Amino acid sequence: MNTHYLKKIFLHYFQATFIDLLHSPFIFKLYQTCIKKQKCNEAFAEIEKLRQDLINDYTQIQFTEIGAGSNFVVKKKLSIASITKHHAKPKRIAEILHYIAKNNQCSYSIELGTSLGISTAYLALAHKERSLLSDILLTSIEGNKSVIEKAQSNLIKLQLDGYVNLVEGNFDSVLEDVIKYYPQLDLAFIDGNHKKDATLNYFKKMLPLAHNNSVFIFDDIYWSKGMTEAWEEIKSHPKVTVTVDLFFIGLVFFRKEQVKQDFKLRVK
Repeated sequence: MNTHYLKKIFLHYFQATFIDLLHSPFIFKLYQTCIKKQKCNEAFAEIEKLRQDLINDYTQIQFTEIGAGSNFVVKKKLSIASITKHHAKPKRIAEILHYIAKNNQCSYSIELGTSLGISTAYLALAHKERSLLSDILLTSIEGNKSVIEKAQSNLIKLQLDGYVNLVEGNFDSVLEDVIKYYPQLDLAFIDGNHKKDATLNYFKKMLPLAHNNSVFIFDDIYWSKGMTEAWEEIKSHPKVTVTVDLFFIGLVFFRKEQVKQDFKLRVK
């Protein structure tokens, strides 16, 4: 049992701010347009239908857990169903990612951790709905060859493959090469290698590309003591002005016109 996680979710429930108590116009708008549950988007139904198909797929594929550096590698066989259940982002979190990418008009994005492509599809859909193709750069990096091949197949089924560039490799090895092609970074979703040092390393590597309207999104900020320590260190960075703690993910903003504030909100 993950006692750290359970303790933090209990505290978050009681510490989170209710929306009617928010006094920040920026955060209020963010909540209303991105975090609050929106009207049904029919395009989401296609992605969720695919998710259900994957949950019912017991085909075994090679799965490699890659930690920081090359000294931590665990290879095993897992079913597609198991990978989907344990690694794909829940629908509500994926929806939030989509609306942040769409409403913040994010054209240059990086996702660390493609998995089977569910969250990737939600991000790619944001570009598609803005009718963008030639003026975007969405890259998703995944360390598992078999998994990224399945993700590519899934994106083709959803007709979203043209909106994302999939890159196979260890984040530590390929991230620097990927960001060379980016003039700026509007959105970064860090969802892989949930270790303190690795998370901070990715943050520091991408930070020079951040601008006033960028948003960095960190997954599983309370999964372990180390991840929570990484989250606290990121919050205190001098370039970070506003953070939004949704428990399951943490949002980081760099808006110079904002007073430095940290918010805790509930996802309903």
